Amino acid sequence: MTETLKNAYDSAKSALSSAPPNDAYLRWDAPGVEHIRPDEAGKAKKIGETMNKMQQHNFDQHRHCFRATHVKTQGIVKGTLTVLPDLAPHLRQGMFKQPGKTYDVAARYANEPVFLQPDQDPGPRGLGMRVFGVEGERLEGADPDGTTQDWFFNNAPMIELTDIDTCLDIMQLREQNFDSPTMLSAKTKVRTDAVKQNAPGMLPNTNIISHSFFTQSAFRHGDWYGHLALFPVLDDMKAHQEKVKSSASREQLREWLREYFAKNGAKYEFKIQLGTSPSHHPTEDSSVVWDEATAPYQTIATLSFPPQDPFNHERRVFWEDRMRLSPWDCLKEHQPLGSINRLRKYVYDMSRRKREEVNAVKTKSNPQRESTLLP
Repeated sequence: MTETLKNAYDSAKSALSSAPPNDAYLRWDAPGVEHIRPDEAGKAKKIGETMNKMQQHNFDQHRHCFRATHVKTQGIVKGTLTVLPDLAPHLRQGMFKQPGKTYDVAARYANEPVFLQPDQDPGPRGLGMRVFGVEGERLEGADPDGTTQDWFFNNAPMIELTDIDTCLDIMQLREQNFDSPTMLSAKTKVRTDAVKQNAPGMLPNTNIISHSFFTQSAFRHGDWYGHLALFPVLDDMKAHQEKVKSSASREQLREWLREYFAKNGAKYEFKIQLGTSPSHHPTEDSSVVWDEATAPYQTIATLSFPPQDPFNHERRVFWEDRMRLSPWDCLKEHQPLGSINRLRKYVYDMSRRKREEVNAVKTKSNPQRESTLLP
């Protein structure tokens, strides 16, 4: 055992020591940053079809069609994102080009699973965010008249879905065992990546306001590429480490958010890790946590939400049924990277079309006044 630990330590130390300097940033389109396989489109379509089936399972139970993931809304808040006034030149990319610029923002806290999960059950929590008034060259295929930028975060720095092949396997398992969490757990425990697949269930089931959030996957940042994250700033946020008890309400997380925002605001530091090496900072394996020694976090903006009612029903319904978010409807300088992000181009659109069809409600794509339309 001692020898095994020593070998693991030596390997880790060697990996760190062989990494390029942490300010030798690599271009987003450098060889090795992405590796696009010819069969990805077909596999992404299968994943989308599988997630449509899970949307149908939810409809059959609740007579409403939800998103394919992050089904359960815990709160929706409106606020502002402000680029740092003294931002370093290499970080002035995309929507962060103008130091001190402030944008209107709306964000949704949610449970990540594909069903309406009771809050007593541990699991990933997410934060989806739309930034309004974003000007600049849009990515090919994005709404050319759009002025928004969408970001998606989870409260773990890695995603167990790893890549497009693993994602297909896991989503098919989840769909086949949609009504049997016990059977799903048993089947994932016999996989060779069982530890990774069961990691989300080991996340601390605590008050969402205290969580840090991570994109888990990589994005272009102008000339460079990186992972992004949100870290709580206020002591009031960090202090709320309460754990959800088994005897608590199945809506405990929503209730805590509502109690918090009734009296308090929230503030996050918006940070980025810039990659320097495809082997140390991969885009194709999203289960790899980028080491902060080789890719330190750098603050690029602050995100602030004033006190408000985060569970305003008019606001919730507008977001759930009318909002259409996608990481691919974005600025060219923030192009999503890696197979997990590439499959989202298909899956998010298939999920959106399923919701529109079943709920008989058209979603809105980047209306110019959406920030004021959102209640």
